[in-house]
Amino acid sequence: MKNIYIVAISIMLSAGGLKADTVGFQVGANIWQQSFSGKVLADSNSTNTIDIEDDLAYDDEQASNFYVALEHPIPLLPNIRLAQTEIDVSEASTFNRNIDFDGEIYNVNEEITSSSDLSHTDVTLYYELLDNWISLDVGITARIFSEGFNIQSLTTSSGFELDETLPLVYLATKFDLPLSGLYVGAHANVISYDGNSIVDYSINLGYETKLGLGIEAGFRSLKLDYEEDSDDEAADITIDGGYVGLFYHF
Repeated sequence: MKNIYIVAISIMLSAGGLKADTVGFQVGANIWQQSFSGKVLADSNSTNTIDIEDDLAYDDEQASNFYVALEHPIPLLPNIRLAQTEIDVSEASTFNRNIDFDGEIYNVNEEITSSSDLSHTDVTLYYELLDNWISLDVGITARIFSEGFNIQSLTTSSGFELDETLPLVYLATKFDLPLSGLYVGAHANVISYDGNSIVDYSINLGYETKLGLGIEAGFRSLKLDYEEDSDDEAADITIDGGYVGLFYHF
């Protein structure tokens, strides 16, 4: 993964002299239909692994996401993109076995409520390497998590926080279909370190009018593999599903 970072940074530095001809601005929002799968663990005993579908009854959720991007003609300075992704689910369920989660015991048939908040803010600095019917952006994203995972019953509560700011490689590309206003595109943010990883990608099809108004639909997948060695906390979660949104670009 270090090689990926080196390549990305090298490309960014070599692109420092590139510049857009004009100032560009884009703002957009979408609705993401999220499907959850995976496991969480807050104890060194693997028998206490909790399946978020079977044990916690996580079902599909809808969430709103927003972004804004600014491109400029100033050499050396990167463009900036800000994005907010909402991933916040809470469900009630009943365990079919005894579970030790973060030192607290939850008994078989005990009713519990669980919540998982992986909402995050992305601050991305990037350079636009290509800007014609094919566009290509390369940069670095700071992804800010501030919540985590929690389980509670009538008598006890436990969980762990995911309070991290992580650097991810950012890649985005777009292919305009001539004379149609249609395009296909893809975005990706990735990181891998010390056995942990985030792979977040989307593919999309969109239409932009001559006024700059547009609509976009696609598929997004976020896979989080997180392990905290000192606390025996771990999560291997995938959130994916289709999305549709609107944007304005000039």
